[in-house]
Amino acid sequence: MKKRERASRLKVFIDRIEGDLAVVVLYDDDRIKFNLPVKYLPEGVRGGDHLVLSFAMDRKSRDEELALIEELLKDDQGKK
Repeated sequence: MKKRERASRLKVFIDRIEGDLAVVVLYDDDRIKFNLPVKYLPEGVRGGDHLVLSFAMDRKSRDEELALIEELLKDDQGKK
């Protein structure tokens, strides 16, 4: 059986804007909602607007973070 891949794009809509926060709702499951600062959304976004969220793996950033953690652990172990 082929391993199921998760979607890297999600359709959402803006339920409403409350001050500096937008209430974002998943298009295909309106039980899932989250708040997102308006500064991360396209300029002029309003309640009722539909958007597509894209997700991408950032392996380079992850690898850099892991290398930093390993270095910190080595330094910490050397001090004992």
